[in-house]
Amino acid sequence: MIAQKKLRNFVLYGIGILLSVGALAQDSTRYVKPFTSQITEQKINQNENWQPIDTGFQRMEIFQPVFKKYIVFQDLGNVGSPSRPLLFDVNRPIGFQYAINPYDVYFMKAEDAHYYKTKTPYTDLFYTQGSNELLFLQARHAQNILPRWNVGFAYQRITSQGFIPRQYTSMYNYQFTTAYQSKNKQYTLLANATWNRGLTEESGGIRSDSLFELLSGGNKVVSPRLTDAQSRYKNRAIRIAQYWNFGTPKYEYKGQDTLYGFVSKSHLVYTFHVEDMVYAFENTGNGDSLLLPNQFYDIGSSTYDSVYYGKLSNKLTLNFFNSSESQLKDSTRSLFSAGISHTLINVAQPSFIRQYQNIVIDGTIEKQQLRNNTLSYSIYGAYNVTGFNSGDFKQEGTLRYRLPFVDIRATEMVQLYRPDYNLLLFKSNAYIWNNNFNQTTVTKIGASFTTRSWRNNATVSYNQFALQNWTYIGIDATPKQQNGTALVSTITLSKTFQAWKFFFEHELMYQQTNSDIIRLPEFGGMARYYFASKLFKRLKFQIGLSVFYNSAYYANDYNPASRLFYLQNTTRIGNYPVIDPFFIGEVKRASFFFKYEHVNQDLTARGFYYTPHYPLTLQSFRMGVRWRFYD
Repeated sequence: MIAQKKLRNFVLYGIGILLSVGALAQDSTRYVKPFTSQITEQKINQNENWQPIDTGFQRMEIFQPVFKKYIVFQDLGNVGSPSRPLLFDVNRPIGFQYAINPYDVYFMKAEDAHYYKTKTPYTDLFYTQGSNELLFLQARHAQNILPRWNVGFAYQRITSQGFIPRQYTSMYNYQFTTAYQSKNKQYTLLANATWNRGLTEESGGIRSDSLFELLSGGNKVVSPRLTDAQSRYKNRAIRIAQYWNFGTPKYEYKGQDTLYGFVSKSHLVYTFHVEDMVYAFENTGNGDSLLLPNQFYDIGSSTYDSVYYGKLSNKLTLNFFNSSESQLKDSTRSLFSAGISHTLINVAQPSFIRQYQNIVIDGTIEKQQLRNNTLSYSIYGAYNVTGFNSGDFKQEGTLRYRLPFVDIRATEMVQLYRPDYNLLLFKSNAYIWNNNFNQTTVTKIGASFTTRSWRNNATVSYNQFALQNWTYIGIDATPKQQNGTALVSTITLSKTFQAWKFFFEHELMYQQTNSDIIRLPEFGGMARYYFASKLFKRLKFQIGLSVFYNSAYYANDYNPASRLFYLQNTTRIGNYPVIDPFFIGEVKRASFFFKYEHVNQDLTARGFYYTPHYPLTLQSFRMGVRWRFYD
């Protein structure tokens, strides 16, 4: 606690210094283009180039990952709590899936790691604090040890006491990365080690919504359903990707030095990935007959349930593509990829241990053209040959026609998969099931239009899903499977309007379903209205407000013992806007924000939830600062 207070004072002083010395800062328009660049494994697989780091401060005040990633969502009313998106989508990776991770949006992922090249050390610090012991810290550092060898470290710390009892969250995320390229550029190594761990106090929601809605202001405190329960989780991963490039060497002579280059036309990729995940649910004290209906193993007031999932995967991929030079010359990127992988899987709970092996083959054919009046396409296919997911397959394709004023895109996907493992076999003190569900079939068709000639371009997308043998969590909080076909349609719109220095950003969605077991808000979105300008020719700023909204619907409830959102028919939530006024400023490489969350609390309603019985954040002041050091 003392350390947190000292850190807060440091940040306050730092922001004061930024404001006072802003007028003395060097004009950002005179910066030399930064040498620091980054890339991901996915971009290397597609033979894309290293990209400069993002130095913008747009939407900086939307620091919470769920608000940044999802248009509409459910969480339990506190940063770091279990969450899920509400804009319907199905696009699962091929192969074994243990369960939907309710903390996924907060995790660092080994396959998404960023790797850097920089002539001087690069550091990026982002710190946010606020009411009720909120602490949100992100830090990243990368530097070259040798001219072709880079190492990096990323750290994230999230904690918040919350606004109702038993709402505390705490999370730590670490990622170590290294990237190496040989002198002749024919060999590249990417590697990282990732660790995510955390704790969430489980309240089970509040006992009385009506009592909560009678209260006002900051005194809206009522009793939780669970008085001494918590969830713990831990995720560890190591990932190594090695690339052997094939093509034509290039040599340039500069004085007495030889500069090595390589025109790559294909590469062989070997990927090694090992990962495990542990969940644990502990309850001591009074239980709840609805949330914890049984006592199969632990008789009494104490419960400890845990589950372990681990996998070890090896994959070989051969990629063929046109060279970077031909891509620049012809404005065309082509790719052919074929791969095979083997995955060893372990799943364990106190009452059982299971081991499986999957073999998957996959391939991609792609041609992307950047000239006007051209057609681009991409086709991907994957098949699970043997193992637990034997017979699963996935096929998706995209066609894009590029006109001078608009990009027209058509997409389709067909996927057959065995449901998540925890929906088939699960044994805990509160719930036991052993299901033999059929494979689920998902068919998706879609279209999108993106303008290319407007001042602030717009994107409109339409998707329709046909779902056969859809699995869901019923009113009794146990898995079910629907017979027949369910249909879901979604429309999304992204558009920013501008009048002088006033900006009106919109991220909107509309969706419908013919199935009662798929509960979705019909309409929702985020609007962000602000005035942007400069002050003293040094300080760039935005001042405005953001609004988050979704229409009323029977939202899924949450069960902490199984970590699953399940159907309920008694409480409708939504039809309630959350309004956050904000101010953002940027001086050279430092930026900062002030925000007052949920300023409209109690103005139109005293009951506000993203998940039934879990009130969302009360009125609170947030402030943050980001400082980047590079080149």
